[in-house]
Amino acid sequence: MNEWELWRQDDNGARFRIRGYADRVGAIAGRLVIESGMPHKQVYWVAGPRLPTCPTPADAADLIQALSATPEPSAAAFLAAFRRVGESLQDDGRLEPDTIAAVFRAAWDTAEPAAGEWESGSDAESGHADDPVPALGRAREHLTRAAVALRIRDPQAVMRWQDLLDLVTHVPR
Repeated sequence: MNEWELWRQDDNGARFRIRGYADRVGAIAGRLVIESGMPHKQVYWVAGPRLPTCPTPADAADLIQALSATPEPSAAAFLAAFRRVGESLQDDGRLEPDTIAAVFRAAWDTAEPAAGEWESGSDAESGHADDPVPALGRAREHLTRAAVALRIRDPQAVMRWQDLLDLVTHVPR
């Protein structure tokens, strides 16, 4: 059963149901993917129960870690997709755990799959001129590092887009 739905309102005020989802995180991820595409005037929102799929950052970490069981994109593609799908969150004052998990899901699902580039054990730069952090290692390492940090995070702490971006792109020394 699809309890959560993704809706669109066009610039004439007409509203359309785009798709139904079995969980709230999937619906938010769908919205983030659409918003990361071509610029548009439409407004998108998720309708459904307000109960979160991930009540805490640790719950979001569990969903994020589960992504690593699916085919792995390249680290550079994952980081580029992560930035692209999260761009609409830059002005949000606080990211809910469901939104955090949705950014990871949307980025992981839309990033180009790795095509044999891991044979050498290296990865390319992320491709952003303003990003001094190379996309080192594997995409799964970014997931694992983020999940560990979210599990130990204070559930009451405010997390903004830049905090999430720093969490994913930080390369331990």
